[in-house]
Amino acid sequence: MLIALCSAKGAPGVTTSGLALALSWPRPVVLAELDPAGGDVLAGYGRGEFSAGGLADLALAARRGGLARHLDSQLLRLDPEGRARLLPGLADPAGARHVDWDRLAATLASVEDGAVDVIADCGRLRAEHFPASVVRRAAAVVLVTGSTLRAVRAATQAIAELRGGNGHVGMVATLVVGPGEPYGEREIGEALGIQVIGSLPRDAKAASVLSDGVPAGRLFAQSALLRAARTVATRLVEFAAAHESRLAPPPAPVPASATAIGGSRVR
Repeated sequence: MLIALCSAKGAPGVTTSGLALALSWPRPVVLAELDPAGGDVLAGYGRGEFSAGGLADLALAARRGGLARHLDSQLLRLDPEGRARLLPGLADPAGARHVDWDRLAATLASVEDGAVDVIADCGRLRAEHFPASVVRRAAAVVLVTGSTLRAVRAATQAIAELRGGNGHVGMVATLVVGPGEPYGEREIGEALGIQVIGSLPRDAKAASVLSDGVPAGRLFAQSALLRAARTVATRLVEFAAAHESRLAPPPAPVPASATAIGGSRVR
């Protein structure tokens, strides 16, 4: 199941939000850094201790016709168990022009035959080389927004663009960062006309672990940010699954030979 995160002008912390969700996800998950402006997780949360070709190497593999079989080799563990993994983003934003977003979208939408979910951090709408193909293939699109009037106004324009240009009517939800400053979830949902999937608090201490690699400490897992992320992750899985089922083709009719005497079906 593919879920796309993106933002409008002035939205806070899309990558930090995506990382918090990935670490809190109730199922095996891959966080794919697809922001054409480049990836941040290796230098931030990873503290520069790891290196991987990631998206750049996949772009090269796609030109050779081997994208799907190379994907697993580009994934890094985000947790000790390996339930959450990372596809590192571009080190050089100039490489975004060489990414075959159509092919990548198809690959990410079927990772391990749907047994693993993918959270795609797509970055800011209207960015050059924005991965629109990934957004179109996603079971759900989540627009990350702040709670100020300026942020909500920009989100309104972004939603219109998503619905008009990418055909995601009814599949767009919003994630609010810092609700109540000054507007709450209900007010923002009414203003945007879409479902608010949940909210994440402005938890500077926990966010610095994710964005800058500050040592986590023993209470990190119980921080306000991670507790909220677990709630949002569960809701988002349910939201995306419901819309994915609507996109699925109808079941094939049962042939007459599969019906037993008395009308009961053979299982």
